[in-house]
Amino acid sequence: MPPALNGSNGLMRMHWSKKTKLKEQFQFLILVQSKKRFSGKVKVTLKNYAIALMDWDNLASRFKLIGDALEKNGQLLDDSPKTISEFYLEQHRVRKKDQVRLEVIIEAVGEGLEPPM
Repeated sequence: MPPALNGSNGLMRMHWSKKTKLKEQFQFLILVQSKKRFSGKVKVTLKNYAIALMDWDNLASRFKLIGDALEKNGQLLDDSPKTISEFYLEQHRVRKKDQVRLEVIIEAVGEGLEPPM
């Protein structure tokens, strides 16, 4: 689960070397889960399944490392609003720790999906 920006373990307070290592781990995790490459505009939905719900701004910040990894892997052209034309957040409360997860759903808007490599 990626860290939020604030808090004692947040990205804002994290040492640069730890943040770099975390970025590399996310690049690898994302690459092994999906080989899809998007060449145009996309819609991103971030679904958080948690025991306790988060503030919306903290939830949105969890996309920071994911977006950077998708861009670095070449799966998205960019993580800016030029490429991510729609960005949605969802939160769902779960009862057990083994149900906690974060799902990222990326859909092409119009044209823009390249065939898998």
